[in-house]
Amino acid sequence: MRNIIFICTDQHRKDSIGAYNPGSVCKTPWLDQLAKECVVFDNAYTTCPVCSPARCSMQTGLFPSKTGMESNQYQTGSRTHELQDTPYLLSRRLEGAGYTMGYTGKWHLGFGKDKKSSVEGNILLERMKRGYMEGAAYLDYGTMPTDVGYIGDDFPGHGNGGWAYPQFQDYLKERGLTLSIINEGPKRRQGDHSYWGEVVSPIESTIEYYLVERAIALIEQMQKMGKPFFLNLNFWGPHEPYFAPKEFLDKYRNTPIPEWKSFREKAETMPRIYEMLRRPEVDWTFFENTLRHYYACVSHIDGQIGRLMTYLKEKGLYEDAVILFSADHGDNQGCHGGLENKSYSMYDDTTNIPLFLKPAGAYQGYHQRALVGTCDIYATILSQAGITAEEGYGDGRDLSGFIENPNQPWSGEIVTEGMGALDVVVTQRMYRNEKYKYVFNGADRDQLFDMEEDPYEMKNLAEDPEYAELLLQLKNRFADWMEQNQDPIRAGFCKLNRIKEFSL
Repeated sequence: MRNIIFICTDQHRKDSIGAYNPGSVCKTPWLDQLAKECVVFDNAYTTCPVCSPARCSMQTGLFPSKTGMESNQYQTGSRTHELQDTPYLLSRRLEGAGYTMGYTGKWHLGFGKDKKSSVEGNILLERMKRGYMEGAAYLDYGTMPTDVGYIGDDFPGHGNGGWAYPQFQDYLKERGLTLSIINEGPKRRQGDHSYWGEVVSPIESTIEYYLVERAIALIEQMQKMGKPFFLNLNFWGPHEPYFAPKEFLDKYRNTPIPEWKSFREKAETMPRIYEMLRRPEVDWTFFENTLRHYYACVSHIDGQIGRLMTYLKEKGLYEDAVILFSADHGDNQGCHGGLENKSYSMYDDTTNIPLFLKPAGAYQGYHQRALVGTCDIYATILSQAGITAEEGYGDGRDLSGFIENPNQPWSGEIVTEGMGALDVVVTQRMYRNEKYKYVFNGADRDQLFDMEEDPYEMKNLAEDPEYAELLLQLKNRFADWMEQNQDPIRAGFCKLNRIKEFSL
């Protein structure tokens, strides 16, 4: 039985990784090296471009519409606010297969039983005193990693980068370290999400360094238990706040960053709901500055992943370990007319995620173009642990076959769901095949893109009469997918589009 390590970053643009974008301003030498020994999936898509839903899919192998966690916890649009402890959780499945499981870093799947243990939980309790009901059913219920079989760290809520958690503060005190962040900004308004700062204290004082320290400690603890181990390491970055260490920010401080090709796209070409993400008052220099901090954070995380890889090699654990690397979703960072953050839109900037799979043993890596998704991570981890498809992979499909057979039969379609991440919601679905991407935006206007001719998704073909027949074909194929995969919005989708049993 193999040791398995799954490293997950947060809100990580795929094009900031050199293995995907060799010409990128952002430098990621350690991930680029890892990629040389991996199946690198070029067309991996998140189940949802929002943290909690995507992370719930990783732990369950199910789409958000089935877990009920369709937006971030305790936000409008989500039907489930705490991860449920069921036998189908990744940790419970691995536990049954004889694994010891370790977890550290971002969780964002609930506040846990003790709501008073976190700032966010206390806010929820205060709301309940004023009659708010969303937390009543979860008052004495909640699952942290150690509640569902993991050993390691419980970080309730979102965490805002992880910098304020008592475990991290205790680590700083034990090491005699003081965290110092300067040049923080800009002043934030409700709904704004670009926020940065410069860490001028030592690298050892950063949350990313701390997480790798915890990962190493957990590996050593699990090895003593005499079982194969699964480690899930979750960085809070490069999600904002972009608190970048000085030595990495110096690499980008004076570097010109070219505009995205879609930066000057007109808002009028997009669904109105996308305005939830737009910063109308800023020009490219704003995002250029944000990206310098963002790229510095990416390079810093890359270095910490390198530190973990070096440790594994020194201990003789690297070659025979199965290693997966991915992210929950991407980040707009100014694309499509100044969008920031994620959710609402279904552009590749936020839905197309990095995904590496390193098998045990020496391996010559390659790039794979199959359409795969977040639920497939769950299935692949189970497969590598010896659990078969007959025992159930949820909505996931095992990616292991691509290790030996790059041309194995595979579905030519993938789906991403959406509900929004703030307090204005819209039911969304992205349906992608080899050539086209169709986006259903509920009560808003739909989108259709030719991903071969228009990879930056700037020409919406959904209202072009020449594509009406093709669009209808795609809608019908999508309705078939919904039926096969038990998507609960199928009837509404078909009725709104007057297709299938609702056709006139």
